[in-house]
Amino acid sequence: MDLYLVLYLVLILVYRFAETWVMAKFGTLPRRPAKDWTAWMIIVPYWLVIVAPVLEYVAGERQRPSTSALTAGAALFIAATAVRVRAHLDLGAQFSMFLETGRSEGLVTTGLYAWIRHPLYLANLLLFLACPTFLAVRWSWLSTAVAIVGVVTRIEIEETLLRERFDGYAEYAEGTWKLVPRLY
Repeated sequence: MDLYLVLYLVLILVYRFAETWVMAKFGTLPRRPAKDWTAWMIIVPYWLVIVAPVLEYVAGERQRPSTSALTAGAALFIAATAVRVRAHLDLGAQFSMFLETGRSEGLVTTGLYAWIRHPLYLANLLLFLACPTFLAVRWSWLSTAVAIVGVVTRIEIEETLLRERFDGYAEYAEGTWKLVPRLY
């Protein structure tokens, strides 16, 4: 097997293992409490962005990714993993990949959530950028664009729900950024 594919798969597995570990720690791993069609805005692009670069790389001429592509891609993978784990730790048992209206222990405004309202989506975006960057593929950026649209759309839907659900959410939103400080 190609060394760069092996490294890519290792980086994906580290990301997935870290996320699974922290979800298991808080008991959120087995939770599938709601049927929420908006989750598919994240789930489908997530797997598409992970698989598409591999397919494109394997189907192409398999040119060695440049050192800068490998370095930037690896850095994005590491950042995605770090942000994902930290955000899960900040949320604890509050995490759900579905939009839920019933259960809640309160609004989380500490840790990464003190600065941005959706750090888990930021981790997704970093991962979405890491995948095609690491293997230096071109066409897979289309799946990344679709995934970014899915994340931004899901954020807007989630924001509406959170404003309805939490009394202090409007004030919290005024003092924080949705995704990237000073940008969005």
